Amino acid sequence: MPINTLAPFILTAIAGAMVAAQPAFNGQLSGHLGSPLRAALVSFTAGALIMLAAVSVLAYRAGWPSLERITNTPPHLFVVGGALGAIFVTTASWAAPKIGTGSFFALLFAAQLIAAMAIDHFGLFGIEERSVTLLRVLGAGFLSVGAWLVVNH
Repeated sequence: MPINTLAPFILTAIAGAMVAAQPAFNGQLSGHLGSPLRAALVSFTAGALIMLAAVSVLAYRAGWPSLERITNTPPHLFVVGGALGAIFVTTASWAAPKIGTGSFFALLFAAQLIAAMAIDHFGLFGIEERSVTLLRVLGAGFLSVGAWLVVNH
């Protein structure tokens, strides 16, 4: 497999492993701060500062987007991704300590895959349509059974 094809798979696997640890850290932070909302706020603030530094370094080399490009961006795109991320981080900070990280991610992955297949199938949110097939449904079914096994055993 060529590196330009392999690299996204490798980086996705590494990111997935890192994301698996995030609810554990944020759950501990939630306990110390007394609230999953406070933990999420701290998490997003730290992430925003790190991203500001990274984007600033890249902008030094590549430049910032033009004002025209920024003003032509639909306003909801500035908010929706962050709002969905805030819901995820807050839920993870609250739920993972209560049900366990394995159960949290088993349920999360099953729900993500089913929602992602619907998004693909109907071409929602500007995604190119990709029909649901019997094999994809079987895969989602197997993942859902796996999630049930992780949660209940």
